[in-house]
Amino acid sequence: MASVPREKTIKSADRVLEIFELFNEGRTSVTVMDVARALNVPQSSTSELLGSLVRRGYLTRARGERSFRPTSRVALLGAWVYPTLFRNGSLLTMMDSLSKSTGLGIALCSRVGVSLKHVHTVGKLPEEIGDGSEGDLLRSPFGHVILSTMFSHDVRLLVQRLNAESGQQSYIQYADLWDRLIEVSKRGVAFGSMMPGWSGISVLLPRAVDEEWLAVGIIGPTAEVEARHDELVRSLRQAVSNHIGPRVASKNFAPAPLGQIA
Repeated sequence: MASVPREKTIKSADRVLEIFELFNEGRTSVTVMDVARALNVPQSSTSELLGSLVRRGYLTRARGERSFRPTSRVALLGAWVYPTLFRNGSLLTMMDSLSKSTGLGIALCSRVGVSLKHVHTVGKLPEEIGDGSEGDLLRSPFGHVILSTMFSHDVRLLVQRLNAESGQQSYIQYADLWDRLIEVSKRGVAFGSMMPGWSGISVLLPRAVDEEWLAVGIIGPTAEVEARHDELVRSLRQAVSNHIGPRVASKNFAPAPLGQIA
């Protein structure tokens, strides 16, 4: 799997977000030592950071206990973003249901700068493609469906930048990628490798005006995904249709521009 370019980060901001990312269905509370080990931060600094989050109301700790848990303020922190998908919608329910019916992993992805972010995942998946992990925008099927919404000039610039930051063996040929994106745009679905032994099938979520493009899809062992390809594509499309449906866009909304000549 090709390396993902790293952009400049602010340690204090990263650590706060990494603390929140430690919580999931399998870990609803953490101790100071849990966080210190996970973030490779001194225990004293960890205690101060957790204490600050408690004072601001994002974490809570019962008297006499050593573990910290998120509060309802964390749940509400971003609930106003895309309310028709999250607060009032059924996107997360759809992902849970799709994972249960297929027996495979489900991922929701977005583009963040020059990287692909696995925003939310459901089901048993390798850590490399779990919640909050980064993927290769130019090689992932989730990246391909998102890139299929872009103009050829912008895709070319993105390829040039990522090629300049990667080694010779990781180069992507723009012409090959563009042909791939045209095919993805026509079919409305992308299939490809996520990492050695794991593959994914992805489609775009219907988008309202001014929202970012999000990709959702199914991930599993390559042999199983290949054998069940047509079935999984049908299940994925049906789930999006049933749970999300068409989204209302403004009268100025324009369809994806990929049909332009490269």
